[in-house]
Amino acid sequence: MTFSPVAVFSIIGALLSVSAFVLRPARNPRVKAQFGLSLLTWALLWFATGSQFAIDSMTNLMIHMISHVMVMFIVPMGLIYSATPRSLQWLVPVHLRRTILRWYYVDRRLHLARWMKHPVMGTLVMNTVMVACHLSAVFDYLMIHSWAMDWVMEPAFLLSGLYFFHFILSAPPRVRKGRIGWQLFMIASTMLEMFILAMAMSIFTKVAWYSVMVHPVMAGMVGMTASVSPATAFHQQQLGAAILWVCGDFWAVPCLVILIRRLVKRDGSLFAVLESQSSRLFSA
Repeated sequence: MTFSPVAVFSIIGALLSVSAFVLRPARNPRVKAQFGLSLLTWALLWFATGSQFAIDSMTNLMIHMISHVMVMFIVPMGLIYSATPRSLQWLVPVHLRRTILRWYYVDRRLHLARWMKHPVMGTLVMNTVMVACHLSAVFDYLMIHSWAMDWVMEPAFLLSGLYFFHFILSAPPRVRKGRIGWQLFMIASTMLEMFILAMAMSIFTKVAWYSVMVHPVMAGMVGMTASVSPATAFHQQQLGAAILWVCGDFWAVPCLVILIRRLVKRDGSLFAVLESQSSRLFSA
């Protein structure tokens, strides 16, 4: 077991979610389902960052990539769709909660810049973090220095994922407002970037990118006692690339289903959506 900041955060988050659920006056089936999803998501975050699985990921690139996918994609989606941030308001006394909400929605003078609230920025942040952390020099540094892994990479993955998916997902019964075209752009461009990165790691190279996976006996890498051959390291890299490639199905497909449902709700039926899109295409 490891006690990284994100792992500790997952434990605290689970305890807060349980407290908020107990204090919530109305617990209908939807609220109960969201609470269950919230607990499952916190458990998944701890599993990816604080369990033996997280320790094993430091010596196996395939496991490491699975951990990345969970922290950057699956966990943010679960936290947002389960309304976890919104549910924590029940921990605040009623009077103080109303004061805070009134300040946030009415009296607040400080607002984010418009460019920070644009879906393109969410896409740039997500993909920049993903690509930068998989550059060989950056990856080796993060793996050698455990503080950088715990305090920089894992929080960056989690925060960039939350920032990205908050443009796409919303917690029922609320519906995310915004242009569906931009949301489709976010999904398609990120899937393309993951596809290119996976191809670069597996097909467009013949060697292992990360020397730390070939010679893991380095300062700060506790528990690593043996080297692996370059061929084995490259094979693990190919498997990691396959995980990165395939994981698009686990996050992109549900997001696409949600967007299609929004289109159907907006236009009335799937045929109306197809007719509307085809008329726009031909008119252009």
